[in-house]
Amino acid sequence: MLKARWRRAALLIGAALVTLPCFFMPKLVLPGPTYRWLIVIDITESMNVRDIAGRGPEHSRLDAAKQSVVAALRALPCGSQVAIALFAGVDTLNLFEPLEVCSHFDAMEQVVSRLDWRMGWIGDSRIENGLTHAIGEAARMKLNLLFVTDGDETPRRSAARLTGLQALRGRIKGTLVGVGGESLQPVPRLDEDNQIVGYWQAADAVREGFHPNNVAALTGLEAGVASPGGGLDDVDEHLSAMRGRYLMELGTAAGFDFVHARSPSEFATTATRPAAADISHAPRDVRPLFALLAALLVVLDRLLGANRRR
Repeated sequence: MLKARWRRAALLIGAALVTLPCFFMPKLVLPGPTYRWLIVIDITESMNVRDIAGRGPEHSRLDAAKQSVVAALRALPCGSQVAIALFAGVDTLNLFEPLEVCSHFDAMEQVVSRLDWRMGWIGDSRIENGLTHAIGEAARMKLNLLFVTDGDETPRRSAARLTGLQALRGRIKGTLVGVGGESLQPVPRLDEDNQIVGYWQAADAVREGFHPNNVAALTGLEAGVASPGGGLDDVDEHLSAMRGRYLMELGTAAGFDFVHARSPSEFATTATRPAAADISHAPRDVRPLFALLAALLVVLDRLLGANRRR
């Protein structure tokens, strides 16, 4: 009996000792999958639309995009390199060069969480041009590309010019990640505190010069007021939906995949898919190994105790 007690004490003490290294974030340089991403986030005004399923009315597409990017950063294995860029107008703006995710996670999370639509440098947007520019930047940094957008453009085009993307096909791997709902929603106007103070109207799109043939319908109409009588029924820039079919078209031209990420976990899964991984040596978190060993010692103690009782 005394021997059994000593053996049980040894197992439990061993389990406690094995867990101690977990408090010191032990790492070993081991081979495994790593990723190299340029993540581009659309910050145009349509990304302020509140149509994220299962979220509160204050949760915008841009909020969902930021949360998804942070989830991906958290899911990427150590040794992975990530750069972040913004999209507005017809090009992208890199916020920083590639950084290792584990060493710089806190700083990267802070940068992403504070992104704002007011950082945009122009109102109009062309996804095709922005994607072309992003591919060039990703190739320069030897990264693959995740382009996060609702696919909405201002002004709208009936057909994309795909020759530029087709010429870049195969240079890098990439995925277009769609965010937002698929039904048309009004685009909000926000004040300096990011509170909704109104919504864009069809007349506003005409005033911006997108539909010159409809200018006559604006006679005597104040800004922000809907046009009576259906005179602007062919104008839809004031409404927005995630344009999945258009993003698939652009992705096919560039040789990219398309994913409609409905949750941060779906985006993280996309960012860590095996097809985009490289195998390289990098510091790996080995805490799960110590935790598993401790669990095995506890299970062994329980099994031996059950045998004694029988």
